[in-house]
Amino acid sequence: MVTSACNLVNETKSYGPFRLIDTASRLIAILSENQSSSPELEKIQEKIEQGKYKVMEGESQFSSFLNELVLYITSLMEDQN
Repeated sequence: MVTSACNLVNETKSYGPFRLIDTASRLIAILSENQSSSPELEKIQEKIEQGKYKVMEGESQFSSFLNELVLYITSLMEDQN
């Protein structure tokens, strides 16, 4: 993440959000490898992996993916209350 921060200085503006979403997916993978994940987290990771490369399709497609992911996570949080 530190090297990502350094690289972002000269990267396109959509690369930062891509790196963050990729990091979230990697963190969920680490939790899963250590039996500390949950079905909900694994579903989030699956959605991230399915959509994160929309960054290459265009800003609006990637932004829509991120917004849909936030809504999905929010719905999971509401279901747990």
